Amino acid sequence: MKTVQQFSRQRGITLLETMIAVMILAIGLLGVAGLQTTNLKNSQSAHLRTMAVMLTGSMAERIRANADLARTGAFALSETCEAINTTGSIQNVERSQWINELKLALGAVSTSCGGVYYDSGTRTYTIIVSWDDSRAAGGLSEMTLSQQVRL
Repeated sequence: MKTVQQFSRQRGITLLETMIAVMILAIGLLGVAGLQTTNLKNSQSAHLRTMAVMLTGSMAERIRANADLARTGAFALSETCEAINTTGSIQNVERSQWINELKLALGAVSTSCGGVYYDSGTRTYTIIVSWDDSRAAGGLSEMTLSQQVRL
């Protein structure tokens, strides 16, 4: 016959231990979810930066492809945040397409802007793209990227 002492030995885990284990697991999963959210925000920010670099390069190539016309300052464009639809001369078409591409890639909001400035003394174009990057962790409400093209 078994004694009372033999029945008092613990077999398995208690409800309290199970609840503590589940709570620790839940806290860990919440941490992973927070990291995933931050990762998604930063991935979006990196994508927008990449698109901005590609867009400044795109305009630089348009200017280089039409170097004779570009030396006259024809590709200069005051900073605009609105899509433009112009036809006619090659520089108007190129500027219009570039701004439309910018709005498509960086978001068709009033914070996605582009400008092209020409310095006739140094024959240098400065291409500027700005957009809202405030969704990223530590992002700025106005992020600006510029590139220069010397003819």
